[in-house]
Amino acid sequence: MRMRSRARAARHSTPLVLAAVFLLASALWAGLFARRDAGIRFDPVRWELSTVAGKWLFVLGAPLRSDPDPDAAIARYFALADRESPEGQRLEGVVEAAIAGRIDAVLRERGVRGRLAPGGPLAVWPPVDIELAGSPLVLAVSPRARIALVRIELLRADVPAAVAVALEARTEADDPPRSALVVGTGGFSMYPAVVSNRSGYAQTVQTAAHEWVHHYLAFYPLGFGQPHGARLTINETVADLAGEEIARRVIERFGDPTARAAPAATPPTAPPGIDRDRVLRELRLEVDALLAADRVADAEARMEQVRQELERGGVHIRRLNQAYFAWFGSYAARSDAVDPLGGQLRGLRERASSLAQFLAAVRGTTSRAEVEALASR
Repeated sequence: MRMRSRARAARHSTPLVLAAVFLLASALWAGLFARRDAGIRFDPVRWELSTVAGKWLFVLGAPLRSDPDPDAAIARYFALADRESPEGQRLEGVVEAAIAGRIDAVLRERGVRGRLAPGGPLAVWPPVDIELAGSPLVLAVSPRARIALVRIELLRADVPAAVAVALEARTEADDPPRSALVVGTGGFSMYPAVVSNRSGYAQTVQTAAHEWVHHYLAFYPLGFGQPHGARLTINETVADLAGEEIARRVIERFGDPTARAAPAATPPTAPPGIDRDRVLRELRLEVDALLAADRVADAEARMEQVRQELERGGVHIRRLNQAYFAWFGSYAARSDAVDPLGGQLRGLRERASSLAQFLAAVRGTTSRAEVEALASR
């Protein structure tokens, strides 16, 4: 009897042990980015510890609260002009739990489980968990002589524009010559995932799903550690494709509570006559050719010329440089991308019988050659 009791206790404690290990690993991994010697740097370790504490307080306080209906909370939260107001903070935990629960339900429905999934309430691993907050800015760095993402630094979400510009200038003054860009993010795959609290509901769900895919892939070769180079591009593109699909199914199954309160906003579009995506695709190919011919100054002059032309046409891009293409080039399924990985991975998803099969096929890849081999089968 005592042996059976111990066995049951061990089984019941396994999910908690796994969760603790995953949180510890996330904090240690986040520490690789931490630069606490500068006030503008995002401190992932401090954020992780404070967020986890807040999550536990929310869970433990549930019996003492009278939380609103999830749909009502979502509709009200996303209607707020200031989501960091006292009302926004009161609704935030309910909204986070609702979004996470709906993504979890869709993942179960689609048969996506994940390595080490204990089963039962933790059949999806890692558990879907998000924190709505100001998402970090990123300092992306590329060499000037070629387009490649060689460094990423996380910055606080509230860094003033003038400070960001000064940081770019200091980075570009380093030796060897570099190109730098401070750019906003919609989310970041800490655990819980940081998801921007400034987007609409549908985009928030998509970002949350995207970040969960990163959590899932972290247990496989594609996402283990800190991906870079081709592995980063594959990782981000898979997260884009799977995240879009998961979010679409969440909206189909549960609806969009914000649509009941107000008509859906029309997404911004480029002015008539300007095909932003085509212009950027053509520019990227032109810049690659110029850099390959060692015409760095000509490439930079051409990027600035096109940026100004887009600006006159109503398309605003603050800086268009090597770092811009290096950062956004990691998302090969974007409509302005030129990387063949985007089409190859999209084709693999179309051929796969399910989302689970697609993820199982790509999660072991670590190179372009491996993706190409899968695509050619």
